[in-house]
Amino acid sequence: MKITSVNRTPHFGAQGQDVNFDASKEKKKKYVDPLANWPMRGLGYTNDIGIAINELAPATARLFWVPALMYFGADIYDKYKNKGDKYKPNAQRAFNQAVFQACASILFPAIFGHIGMSAFSQIDKYRGEKLSTNAKEQTLRFIKAHATMDNVAEAGVHRDELIADFEKNYDKFFSAKSRHYQRKNIFVKVYDKLLANCKHGAIANSNEDRIKAYAKKQFIETIDNCKDAEAVKTVLDKKIFKLKAWKSAGAFAAILLTAQAIDKFVEKVIIKKVVQPIQQNVNNRRYSFNDFNQTKAEQK
Repeated sequence: MKITSVNRTPHFGAQGQDVNFDASKEKKKKYVDPLANWPMRGLGYTNDIGIAINELAPATARLFWVPALMYFGADIYDKYKNKGDKYKPNAQRAFNQAVFQACASILFPAIFGHIGMSAFSQIDKYRGEKLSTNAKEQTLRFIKAHATMDNVAEAGVHRDELIADFEKNYDKFFSAKSRHYQRKNIFVKVYDKLLANCKHGAIANSNEDRIKAYAKKQFIETIDNCKDAEAVKTVLDKKIFKLKAWKSAGAFAAILLTAQAIDKFVEKVIIKKVVQPIQQNVNNRRYSFNDFNQTKAEQK
């Protein structure tokens, strides 16, 4: 009788699991850019805070740009030196990142932040006195300057005379603002309304009767409730701060709502459809020029 023996390869297992594996099939861990993830990524947004609070505290706003600019520099240098987790210096990759940071982290957030301020300022036209925030702020600044300069809070000055004098001066202020704004061209007016918070046109674009009534009301409240020039400054500064805080809220809202859209637009449109094609054309021309020189040298 012929006996045929079949030897099988031993199979080892641990708790029912096959311990045999192919090292070539082991997946490589995906590289995670530390600068693109929190908390490091948060440094890239500090300038957005600076943009939003610039109306409230300009000096503090400038300080918020310091960590953001340091982050942008570190990110650009990292992209120049490394391709993912591999050391591979490349100037074009660094240039792409520089363009991305300039557009997505500086230019567009600044634009939309100012648009948000202007938008929130205009929202005020649909409530209360139906005047823009900027028009109110400029009016309060005028009252502050007028009240401080003429010492209207001092005793011994007739109240009706103070009010009449203020109305006359504010009429001149309103007329001067209106004439100045009318001389501006359409491009300056659009820029003023969208990006400059209507600093030139806030008064001129306001309803004349409403803005003058608001100015008179605020002036009367000021002289009735303040005993000296210092009290006038304190009261009006608080009112101005509240108006600025409202505009800063508009900047925060605009930046938060547009942040992701900006990143995608810059990456997919500006970088991939504008910057990279230009770089490719430059590379092709450079290679063609080098090939031409090499061929010419071989012929000689």
